[in-house]
Amino acid sequence: MGELVAEGKAGAIGLSEVAPDTVRRAHAVHAVTAVQTEYSLFERGIETDGVADTLDELGIGLVAYSPLGRGFLSGAITSPEDFAPDDFRRTDPRFQGLNFERNLDVVREVGRLAAAKKVTASQLALAWVMHQGAVPIPGTKRRRYLEENLAATDIVITDEDLAAIEAVAPQGIAAGDRYAPELMSTLNG
Repeated sequence: MGELVAEGKAGAIGLSEVAPDTVRRAHAVHAVTAVQTEYSLFERGIETDGVADTLDELGIGLVAYSPLGRGFLSGAITSPEDFAPDDFRRTDPRFQGLNFERNLDVVREVGRLAAAKKVTASQLALAWVMHQGAVPIPGTKRRRYLEENLAATDIVITDEDLAAIEAVAPQGIAAGDRYAPELMSTLNG
């Protein structure tokens, strides 16, 4: 990949879902520009597994996918029945049984904080991710949500906001793994 960058055939090198050692090995061969991983109020594992510290140390950017917790943090999902029969989230442990109910409680609290700030839950969740120094890449199929998500860039997160968010959505709050067990073993190689 480094040769492709040197030849002008690639602009930069990015990695996805990698462990700190992998980031270091790759960066030693050629500068890594960004690492993409799941990061949201529900998924903050990189804060404890060494990935975030490694990125900070090496000056590598973070691109956060699923910054809305696979849509959960939008507040629009209120039942597992909200998903189409072929929706991946039907097999996601965070959207099943008691995990769903526990996570829905967190979503309600985030929604309460957002309402007090006069923003949507999605906007608050995205603003938090950006405040952490990450570039969020939320997915949407509708223009109105695109515009809503873009407006999150104008939200100022204060120290008081951070404390309130941390109180309702601390690291490790999400109930259930982010993928089914067979998929969890493929992460952070």
